[in-house]
Amino acid sequence: MKILFLAAEVGPYLSVGGLSQVSYFLPRALSQLGDEVRVFTPKFGTMDSTAPTKRGWNLKNELSGLSVPLGFDGDTRGAIICNVKSYQRLGSAVKTYFLENREYYELRANVYGYKDDHIRFALMCKGCLEWLLIQKSKKGAWFPDAIHCNDWHAAYFINMARTNPRYKELLRKTPLLLTVHNFTFQGNYDFKYCADHDRDDGTTPLLPLLDPEMQKQNALLRGILSADAITTVSPTHAREVLTEEYGEGLHTALLKVRSRVSGILNGLDTREFDPSDDPLVYINFSPKNFVKPRLKNKQHLQELFDLPRNPHAFLVAYSGRLANQKGLNLLMEAMRHLLPERQDLQFIVLGGGDESYRQQLTSLAREYPKQVGLHLLPDFRLPRKIFSGADALLIPSLFEPGGIVALEALRYGAVPIVRRTGGLNDIVTEFDPTTRRGNGFSFATKDGWALYGAVVTAMTTYHNTVLWERVVSNALASDFSWEHAAREYHLWYKRALYDRKRHIRSVR
Repeated sequence: MKILFLAAEVGPYLSVGGLSQVSYFLPRALSQLGDEVRVFTPKFGTMDSTAPTKRGWNLKNELSGLSVPLGFDGDTRGAIICNVKSYQRLGSAVKTYFLENREYYELRANVYGYKDDHIRFALMCKGCLEWLLIQKSKKGAWFPDAIHCNDWHAAYFINMARTNPRYKELLRKTPLLLTVHNFTFQGNYDFKYCADHDRDDGTTPLLPLLDPEMQKQNALLRGILSADAITTVSPTHAREVLTEEYGEGLHTALLKVRSRVSGILNGLDTREFDPSDDPLVYINFSPKNFVKPRLKNKQHLQELFDLPRNPHAFLVAYSGRLANQKGLNLLMEAMRHLLPERQDLQFIVLGGGDESYRQQLTSLAREYPKQVGLHLLPDFRLPRKIFSGADALLIPSLFEPGGIVALEALRYGAVPIVRRTGGLNDIVTEFDPTTRRGNGFSFATKDGWALYGAVVTAMTTYHNTVLWERVVSNALASDFSWEHAAREYHLWYKRALYDRKRHIRSVR
């Protein structure tokens, strides 16, 4: 299949969040399955800092003077002039196209965070549609069988393609698919708390790009209503977002199209995250030889966090933002009861965030200096040291769509202790001491005592050496590679192609 991947950020050209990693690894994994994948994204000025040479990325000129109309249909209200350039890394089958415009992309210091972000990403979508119009007119030019859009920035594309008369025939036979990585972000406007008279129902025509009222049109809602198929980043989260608690105000719209909603877990780059040769790991190890190396890594971690070198202590860690969404309230409640009762428990924390949690953790460290170690600042080197040396990683999130941290922990043998939500529910299987199956421990309710119970269960297992080595071995054997995820996406595209053909036949 020929797949076009549309996203606001793409690695290795630039990286702000997890979307850039998905936009890099998934197309590459799909191409290895035999799909022909191309990527479309803006050409941001910040790309200069990631270029392999001082001369920047050596981009090929594909199309100059692309006129992108401002209005709903045609160019009656003026246009924005762009260029399309491309780059294909040596040895890669994936070609990336860049929409070039100085005002909206190249002269900006950041990828996100501007008052006109809705214009910038609507321009990305409309520019892509105009480029496809030209591609379609060229004999033998590359044209996609399916188009995979990501998050609200690319959801404009689906709405335009299905409702704008200029593009409806262009992609009538082409399935348009949407992956939502985070339902919290729906556009460049506060849709959750806006007044009722400003609330978009997604049914009116999309306004011209420079119309001030366009900002109030919910890009993600419109993409959801028009998409042929929708995924989120885990099967459990796909069910959660159909409820008011997790749907971020979109649950009603999602219920209307629930037959099109599914979940596919993100993968992990197993070459980048490899404890056998990771230079950030103190002592490298493999699934066949991990017991002694991980113990040395644990002692190294205890030194880094100024804790006693005690091989028998149960060392648990938290690595991430200090935020309520990450379950910090549950974590603090559980630790206030665990630390005074269990002298054999050590607790380390890495991450920055909410000042109130910083103060609470600092107070806890003062009260239990031999049990609590802190590094309350972001540090890209420390997470893998933690994963390769801690006995367990605490992830008590109130909601967690994907759960990438759990994947990284499993890859390095840190047993996850999680709340059953989103991707965490799909990644972690409860360890059963009878069958010796499972790769972690879990709890369900949003309650500190529930986390307390899960930690105690894990500690009990830890003191049975044979059982603990088995659960760590199970963790290391867990397969969440991008190759696995790509196979699921490949089937998703095939189903969407079949459903689109069936839809076209039904409306003839």
